[in-house]
Amino acid sequence: MELFNLYSLGTNLCKGFTFEKALEIVKNSGFDYVEPSSIINMCEHIDPADITVQYASEIKELLQKKGLKCYAVSGHVDLTEERQFRDFLKKIEFTGRIGAKMINTNSGPVKRIDVFYENMKKIIEAAEKWDVIIGLESHGDIISTAKESVKVFEYFHHPLVHLNYDTGNVLFYSEGKADVAEDIKYGYEYLSHLHLKDISIQGRSVRYTPIGEGDVNFPEVFRSLREMGKSIPCGYEIPVHVKGVLGDIRPVGTPMDERDIYEAIRKSTQYVEEALQQLA
Repeated sequence: MELFNLYSLGTNLCKGFTFEKALEIVKNSGFDYVEPSSIINMCEHIDPADITVQYASEIKELLQKKGLKCYAVSGHVDLTEERQFRDFLKKIEFTGRIGAKMINTNSGPVKRIDVFYENMKKIIEAAEKWDVIIGLESHGDIISTAKESVKVFEYFHHPLVHLNYDTGNVLFYSEGKADVAEDIKYGYEYLSHLHLKDISIQGRSVRYTPIGEGDVNFPEVFRSLREMGKSIPCGYEIPVHVKGVLGDIRPVGTPMDERDIYEAIRKSTQYVEEALQQLA
């Protein structure tokens, strides 16, 4: 059984470049799938202010022109903040119109969980209209570790509300304490997408790294996934320009040199390929 039934590359690594240039980098790196970045305060290659029916049509045509497909969109917002919530509804429609199947997002602070549950009613309505999976991402908020968050998914128990497990996020928001390989097992029933992301935590200093150069134990994560017996889509997320300290990270020095972008992608894909081969 193949652990991953498709691989995509997120464009947030290409912050500072145009979306079209980011697509070229994704294609040149050997990927058939791209995960467009529409992440508030991080990288918005897809800006919600631009989203219209015509814009979605143009993006769909651009993807076809570049020979790329899109399974998931990185549409991260705080679902409890009114403007961002409204933007997310637009992003769901955009996702459906370009033919993608999933949109990933943060959820919001635990102290506003009542607002989250209320807003999710309309989000689910939109998801049903456009047949789009809502990937609630492990993000240190309402959705944190799989163990702590599975109750949220049990509450909805909806075929379009799934878990997007982000390996780097789980380690970051737990300040290096979470056992990612063990934690991911708790998400078994609702896990339907994985973000491959690595991070190095030295004291309070933090930086995202090429996959395999940080603190995530990917061989053990892959063993856990094999034990779970699920084959899911995964996205390489390699924001090596993001660094700082625990609780305060941000993009630095963007746009990166193209050579450094390609090298981060090469290191990451090579590491994952070798780790999966050893698993077999």
